[in-house]
Amino acid sequence: MVKVISANRLADGIVVYAGRDGAWAERLSQAKIFASKAEAEAGLLVAQNDAKRNLVVEPVVVEVTGDASGLRAVTLREAIRARGPTIDFLPRPHAFAQDAGASQENTAKQTTNAVLRIPRLDTREREFVSATDSPDEIAR
Repeated sequence: MVKVISANRLADGIVVYAGRDGAWAERLSQAKIFASKAEAEAGLLVAQNDAKRNLVVEPVVVEVTGDASGLRAVTLREAIRARGPTIDFLPRPHAFAQDAGASQENTAKQTTNAVLRIPRLDTREREFVSATDSPDEIAR
């Protein structure tokens, strides 16, 4: 089975592959293919030198298969790393930042208040709650 070298780029954590030209490539299709275990081990030594130079982290040999659509990782872990996350992990921009030029009125409208969810009360508890006059008595 053919192999490639995979790692994570230290600068941004992106999955990269040892490329055909000696550089690191972001796509599996651009990876250098190693036909034998000895070639892959020699390639891993070069990749480990890049790890020592703080270019990549954790270089490993990955088994791949080739078909009409291109290279595919054999293991599920490496297939997920090659294709990207299985969930939408990017935050929505409006969830964290408000417009810099927003007026106080708009800002007040955008804020949300916490809502207390009270579990459903049985009949006896409902009668007690309706018989009390103040929230302080309910809290007791």
